[in-house]
Amino acid sequence: MFSGNHKISSRQLYRNYATAFISLGALLPPLVMNREHTGSLILALLFSGAVLAGTAVIPRPDSRMVRWLCYVQYWVIGTMLVRLTGMLIRMFLLTDTALWIIMGWFCLFCYYNLYKGLECRFRVSEVLFPFFLCLLLLLTVLMYGEVEGSRLLELRLTFGKKNWILGYELFCWFSAVQSLWHLRGQTRGGSSFSRTVFAVWLTGAAAVAGFGLFSYCIYGNAGHTGLVYPIASAMTLAHFPGNVIGRLDAMFIFAWIIGLFLLCSSLFAPLVDGEPDARSKWFLLGLVALAFAAANVPRCVEWGRMLLYDVLTPVQLLLLLWHSMKGSGRKKAAAAVCLLCALLLNGCSSQELEQQSLVTAIGVDEGMNGKFHLTFGFGTADEDGEEPFETDSRSLQDAKETYWEYFQKNMDFNHLKNFYFSGTVLDQEGFDRLLEEIQIDGAYSRGTLVHVTEGTAGEQAEKEEQPEEGMPIHRVLNAWYNGESCDIPLITADGRYKGQAAWP
Repeated sequence: MFSGNHKISSRQLYRNYATAFISLGALLPPLVMNREHTGSLILALLFSGAVLAGTAVIPRPDSRMVRWLCYVQYWVIGTMLVRLTGMLIRMFLLTDTALWIIMGWFCLFCYYNLYKGLECRFRVSEVLFPFFLCLLLLLTVLMYGEVEGSRLLELRLTFGKKNWILGYELFCWFSAVQSLWHLRGQTRGGSSFSRTVFAVWLTGAAAVAGFGLFSYCIYGNAGHTGLVYPIASAMTLAHFPGNVIGRLDAMFIFAWIIGLFLLCSSLFAPLVDGEPDARSKWFLLGLVALAFAAANVPRCVEWGRMLLYDVLTPVQLLLLLWHSMKGSGRKKAAAAVCLLCALLLNGCSSQELEQQSLVTAIGVDEGMNGKFHLTFGFGTADEDGEEPFETDSRSLQDAKETYWEYFQKNMDFNHLKNFYFSGTVLDQEGFDRLLEEIQIDGAYSRGTLVHVTEGTAGEQAEKEEQPEEGMPIHRVLNAWYNGESCDIPLITADGRYKGQAAWP
């Protein structure tokens, strides 16, 4: 495969697939890391460990039909990840760029990595792995001020029917690293391959548990319910000392995309099994182009999940189980039992992102008839810029719909910096429903800052310049959720940032 001697080193194998597992660990587990579903992570990791143990001892399939059944699974996962990665980039980095353009460039670079990587043993993964780990570690360390370890005392583990089903679905996504099976025999020595597979699983399990606990210590019980990308939202809270860089979520997304890029490359790589020639490279180009076309279908992820959960993963498990029955040996028998347990079970959600007008601040004042007077600022003072939008509404969602009726545009909250609440709103009936809406709607980053105003909150939201310091909204949500009090920074009637307002 990857060179004239058809071998790949164990180190390169480990770095490529460990990166893949870490990237999946940031994408998936935090979505279910709350009080009800914590046990699902453990089950998913156990299922993955059982299957990877099987791939370490069961020979790779010789039948071309069997191998192509496995290749279909890798292609489907890779196609779904292309779309999810494109959505991730557009949500946090290129908000004004069409999704198909982002995915087009991503697929193009994936193909180039494959085209060259198949000739040089995927050296790209080997070079980027240390940078990938160091950057993630740095960003995590810079989050120390937002992590509350005492929240782990509230952690609950449940293993009900819902946990087993969700654990199976997570495992289906983790099965992306099962393409390791097709590299068995292409490292020097079988024992070396087995150790590498175990090291990949150990690293992935540590990453999955680490990302899950990390987000739990920031958001608390159900604190990130509804967030599309909880870890990325958490990174909006990180700062370099001295505020050299205000927001680090862009750097985290950059590192994350590197991991997803290498993962997609490794999923498409088995499709050219052997030394690539001109014909196989054109064939690979066609498959990547087909993945790009499928990823442009809005329901791509939904259809892919159905195939992955109900057809492809069970078929893959059956194939592993069938091949484990060949020959004899205690290791193969143990692997067959593990796979059979996993087979007795039968992705994670994503949300379609839309291009929207950029909202930088929201002011909430007391309105008429029990409603809120909401002011949406767009961060511009230019004559040609968008004027602030004001409306009386009972919820942010109703205000968004009203805005659409007037301007035929959707509001984009990815650049939202500040919430301003007037002092009278804090005690208004229905304010808790507004907080609940902010909590469960993934459009609002937990790093958005909160201020209380003595004057009109809408006047602060209309300003072009927004403050860079304040209390993150997640602290207010956690205090409200846990029935505790918190002190929110106060803006006086004359516009000074002075003092704090206790709430409730």
